[in-house]
Amino acid sequence: MMNLFKIMFEEILPFFSFLRNKHKKLKKIKTVDVSQEIIKEYSILSIEKLHHRLSEEHERASTIDEKTTKFTLGLSVSLTILSAASGTLAKLLPDNNLNFMIIFLCGLSSIFMLIAGIISLGALKTLPKYGYGTKHEILAEQQGTNHIANALFLQEEINIIRHLRNESAYQCLRNGFFLLLLALIIVTFLIRIPSEVKPVSQPIPVERIEKKAVQEKTAGIVDNQVKPDKAKSLSTERSDNKANSADAKSRAAD
Repeated sequence: MMNLFKIMFEEILPFFSFLRNKHKKLKKIKTVDVSQEIIKEYSILSIEKLHHRLSEEHERASTIDEKTTKFTLGLSVSLTILSAASGTLAKLLPDNNLNFMIIFLCGLSSIFMLIAGIISLGALKTLPKYGYGTKHEILAEQQGTNHIANALFLQEEINIIRHLRNESAYQCLRNGFFLLLLALIIVTFLIRIPSEVKPVSQPIPVERIEKKAVQEKTAGIVDNQVKPDKAKSLSTERSDNKANSADAKSRAAD
């Protein structure tokens, strides 16, 4: 179970694993001498084959560095621009609860791609090169196969660091591209299905308009008939009140 979590951690955050392994390799190369067992194992080959293998490791180092700087750096820059454009597109979408998720995914994708670019820039840093120079030629003449075997082993260890750096940069690019792809899928889904759909107004039938006009006209006629009746009843009520008050005064006088 622990190995599974370790693998998942290295796949999700590969740059931490790269820094740890790089530190271990450099410390091993600088502080620990090559064991006699390894030198004895390498010395089985002839001195010509050891020279050939050392030249191959030098060419391999140059190839890895060139591949890392050109391809990885260029791809990381282009994908970073694309990720930023996707984040801008997310801001232009209608209000939706998933907009924050889109912006977060695009931002995280940009971070992964920028880290890949920074790691790939590490290829510009000069790593130690073994089996090269005048001193190497002098020691090769003095010690022969043992010195060349020692230089070959150390050069292979340095190339492992280059390989880890290249692999870590590609893993960061992969993670960034996956996050960007996920954000684009969500954006496409939101564009195709808007968050708010306004109902389309239906035209009012002519019959309903005519019926409403007739109802309003009828209501107006009824109101006109009711108002005179109300006025007549009020005048009658007032005249009755005056008559009653006059009778009351005449009775009081008697």
